[in-house]
Amino acid sequence: MTRNSPRSIALRTFMALTPALLVTSVAVALVGGGGATEAAAGAVDTAVPSPDCLTDDLAGTVTGQGRSPVREAVLTLTNTAGDACRIQGWADVALVTPPGEIVKVPTRKVGEAGPAIVLQPGDSARSILQWDSCTAGGRGCGVGVAWQFIADPHSTGVAADSVDLPEADGRGIGVTALRIGSLQAAAPAPTDS
Repeated sequence: MTRNSPRSIALRTFMALTPALLVTSVAVALVGGGGATEAAAGAVDTAVPSPDCLTDDLAGTVTGQGRSPVREAVLTLTNTAGDACRIQGWADVALVTPPGEIVKVPTRKVGEAGPAIVLQPGDSARSILQWDSCTAGGRGCGVGVAWQFIADPHSTGVAADSVDLPEADGRGIGVTALRIGSLQAAAPAPTDS
């Protein structure tokens, strides 16, 4: 029978504990070192994303751009809320009658959806509207007096103010087909200095 020397016992104990110590030190480094990593990550992303714009957060204006069989106007949506909101893609736009009924005409969204636009209070986004005009009573001619816009799917819509659209105040806006351009950020309004 062989007797274990104190030196061989110490060596075997050290060899058995080394993997356990290594695992423990790695675990402590991962758990303990995470605080610095989390703090650094938090410092990078402190901005809270803006919520989507609601229709009620916006005021709309449709400004006519000349007269021809193909009419064109610019829809401007301005953030009238007290906080920033985000809008992207296309607003839903429809022609409406005086009682507020939607005039059904073929409608197509054109262009590419750009990146989300963050509208600070008072900032605007714009969209081009084009429609084929027609005379009331003609085949396929829908007639209304105002343009309505919807920015969020839960809204029933809001009528936009009309500027330089004389037919809105006269015989009505006659439309056989409507094309809606994607929303683009509008240049900020000049400030008085």
